[in-house]
Amino acid sequence: MKFFRLAWVIGGLSLLAGGLSACLKAPEYSFTPAISFNEIQRRRYTPTNPREQALDTIRIKINYQDGDGDLGLTAEELAAQPTKYTGRFAKNYFIEPFVKNRSSGKYEPLTTVGVPFPNVYNAGQYNGLYLHPTATTDTKAAPIKGTLTYTLIPFGLGDIFVPGQTVRFQVSIADRALNVSNTIMTDSVVIPPR
Repeated sequence: MKFFRLAWVIGGLSLLAGGLSACLKAPEYSFTPAISFNEIQRRRYTPTNPREQALDTIRIKINYQDGDGDLGLTAEELAAQPTKYTGRFAKNYFIEPFVKNRSSGKYEPLTTVGVPFPNVYNAGQYNGLYLHPTATTDTKAAPIKGTLTYTLIPFGLGDIFVPGQTVRFQVSIADRALNVSNTIMTDSVVIPPR
């Protein structure tokens, strides 16, 4: 008797689980990527040699979602066609720094601020490439979402930013079909003294 009751409960639960899984469907995202701000971190790397200067770097995390999953390049695509796209789309992660003007309190693009050393920064300098986030070679179209982490090239005293500056970054990404996401602005970080 207990066996039949157990079999009936297991059968009922299996039927319920099967019915619920049939109700679940893939999320419906736009084929144009959508991003949102997640986190920004500033890190200092102190060298062991006292003659070398400390380097700072900034790490930006964004959340993404895309309806057909064609974000990033697979390692094979990058190796086979490193120059497939030119101009703006030679990269797929677009990032522009903004510096807080101490007089007005407004953020201005770094290119208009008058960096300490002329011709040090070029617009688009921080743009970069990101690989396919799932780390697979599967190119089947399917919705995808997750987090991308991008780390800026380390910088030292007198490079781009100066101690005490408050900076934030404008970010957007492109997929392989060259659809460009919305643009987001990160929170701000302060460049620490040396």
